[in-house]
Amino acid sequence: MTSPHRSPAEAVAGLYDSLSELPAHVCDGNLHFGYWTDARDTSTFQAATEHLTALMVERLAPRTGQRVLDIGCGTGQPAFHLASGHTVEVLGVSVSRRQIEHASVRARAVRLADRVRFERADAQYLPYPDASFDAGWFFESLIHIPDKPRALREAARVLRPGARLAIADMFHEPGRDWSAPRPLVTAVPLDAYAPLLADGGFEVLDLTDVTPHIRVPEPVRRRLRSMMRRNRSEWVDIVGEEAVEALLGPEGDIFHTPGLGYVLITARRR
Repeated sequence: MTSPHRSPAEAVAGLYDSLSELPAHVCDGNLHFGYWTDARDTSTFQAATEHLTALMVERLAPRTGQRVLDIGCGTGQPAFHLASGHTVEVLGVSVSRRQIEHASVRARAVRLADRVRFERADAQYLPYPDASFDAGWFFESLIHIPDKPRALREAARVLRPGARLAIADMFHEPGRDWSAPRPLVTAVPLDAYAPLLADGGFEVLDLTDVTPHIRVPEPVRRRLRSMMRRNRSEWVDIVGEEAVEALLGPEGDIFHTPGLGYVLITARRR
């Protein structure tokens, strides 16, 4: 899809073209945070990411026969999770052509291609008719969209009145905008979401700060670092030697960014 403002979308597409190459044993098809009950929870990263997906599905409250829009679908794992447990149709969109290719192949492999499809589209310029979906979500995709008001208005346009919208997103704590030096992400503070959604045409039903739950427990961190070392060559191929050195360096904490928070939101299209 083309638009007058392609540069940010193309940059994000390039990033996720690369990340879509991560093998299944690294992230199990999920490109998002995990959810742990507390610091004593030693669930695997794969189990924790599925837990977070389950919480998003719960917020969406899908009903049989509904048509769901997955805005920023990655390689499709959350969409497959949703469709495998509920008789719905899912359309996933991403600006990454490679993600769409991977997701479409996976849909056939898991035998969900009859109900789960993927298309390349920009969330700021959705190519779909008004009121053509029954529900939707932004699953760690709003963070990559510079014009969040426009993306939310577009979501409201294509959702039917009364439709649910679920959001999982990273925010920054007051005075600690960790996204500022990162050109591919634009975080907002927690108190920005309610007015953004209201201006976009949504009523907020629930907004929960779940930051403590996305902190990776230390035993899980050790397993993840060990996995990265075992698969070092694959990570180098994807993100480069310098990035891998930084990720595995003894001085850094690769699983915690100071000032980073995480929110789950349920809203309803007015």
